[in-house]
Amino acid sequence: MIDITLAFLLIAGIILFGFGAEIFFRKTGIPHFLFLIVIGILIGPLLKLVSTSAFIPVLSIFATFTLMMVLFYNGMQMGIRDVISSSSRTLVQVVIYVLVSMVVIAAVAHAVFGWDIIEALIFGSIIGGETTAPVMMRVSKLLTDDNKTITFLSLESVMNSIFLVVLFYVFLSIYQTGSSSFSAAVSSLAANLSVGVVAGFALSIAWLFILDNLKEYRYTYVFTLALLLTTYVIASVIGGSGLMAVLVFGVMLGNYKSVGAWIRKELKISELENQLRGFQDEISFLFETFFFVFLGLTFVVQPSAIVMNLIAGLIFVVILLSVRYMAVNISTRGSEMHNNRRLITLMCAQGTTPAILAIVALTSGLPLANSFINIVVFVILITNIVTSLASYSTMRSNKSASRVNKDEDRRVSKEQKAIAKKAKDEKKQAAASTTQA
Repeated sequence: MIDITLAFLLIAGIILFGFGAEIFFRKTGIPHFLFLIVIGILIGPLLKLVSTSAFIPVLSIFATFTLMMVLFYNGMQMGIRDVISSSSRTLVQVVIYVLVSMVVIAAVAHAVFGWDIIEALIFGSIIGGETTAPVMMRVSKLLTDDNKTITFLSLESVMNSIFLVVLFYVFLSIYQTGSSSFSAAVSSLAANLSVGVVAGFALSIAWLFILDNLKEYRYTYVFTLALLLTTYVIASVIGGSGLMAVLVFGVMLGNYKSVGAWIRKELKISELENQLRGFQDEISFLFETFFFVFLGLTFVVQPSAIVMNLIAGLIFVVILLSVRYMAVNISTRGSEMHNNRRLITLMCAQGTTPAILAIVALTSGLPLANSFINIVVFVILITNIVTSLASYSTMRSNKSASRVNKDEDRRVSKEQKAIAKKAKDEKKQAAASTTQA
């Protein structure tokens, strides 16, 4: 059993390191979770400071709660008006990228690595098409005047995570029940999701009324967190998807003004919503920090396995980039964003969702779960390297273009000054000639 002093030291060290890595990310654009995965590998498989087996029993609960936080936060970020105005292109992008990459990855895993088809589809739904939120910080800096592309990628980062979670649980349900009927499993899950949506919608209306009446009280975020857990529990008990109910709660809370207009009641929770977003950022950061360390803890350090998993990761990233390029070309055709299709394609960094789903696969007892985790780590690393290099290249191009524009402006300015000086001299000469006459 780990010494309590060492445990507290590790917890403090992980939080401090995560905070420092976040600052480093804001300055360099290199995501903090890459360093956290490395820390997990160091204190677990390499230095043996922490036993991985000690965390397996709690990982299931921790993964579910972290997934709840991700979906709730994504829901709050999903503005209904933005979704309506940009949803068609984003939906085309997400559907093509997620579905096609998932199917191709599963087919390759089944044909090349000999994986069972359902497990291959589960793996395909883990990495098949996520773009993580930190991409937005890069894009916002690179395309300061292109709000359409920023909104497009922002909605994509929210929607693809939701798609992946739903598809993952479809195939996991088929695997766990041993059902040979795909349509029966999908129908069962569709009913489960529908009940979750209805339960989440009804409960959210009630919660918004309660929060509106309690907005002046302290500890409202903790109270909202309790409502979030209650939403998950009630939806699950009545046979629905607790995760989908949590997502709906997030969407309703993030769009409380539209909801208030629909139910003909003015909800005055703007200050509360701002506080919730701040606290949600904090708690999401805390849980994701530890989660990526846990992902590193479960990494298998064996030279032969590392080489094979790295090769597999490279193959799957090539597939992801190829499918993403096709999806971006189709979804942006006929719009101004088409000019940025190369940059949009390379903004492919993966992060939280694949990490969480890989851990869920491990805690669900899938035979290939350890391989999933190792390959997912490499996919996360490689896609983030691709995105970082693309960001750096675009930034240099922007600086070069800016420098050329400045040089051109200086040249034009000099020419204009020369013309103005010449005109002034001619005017003086003309005036002098008139005076002499």
